[in-house]
Amino acid sequence: MTDGADDRGPEPSFDPASDMAPGGPRAKSRGCRCSVLANAAFRSGQSDEPAVDPRCEMHARH
Repeated sequence: MTDGADDRGPEPSFDPASDMAPGGPRAKSRGCRCSVLANAAFRSGQSDEPAVDPRCEMHARH
């Protein structure tokens, strides 16, 4: 393995307009642990990166 590489695969990509985006309403109803407030800018298109809670089974890389 090269320096800095791991076997977890590529970074996940999220559609900020999706209700399943980190902190989105459908995601939260399905157990998402990502912050609604921290992801408001991401879901509105004001930020390029979501705030993913490392404990979130839906969005964190495991």
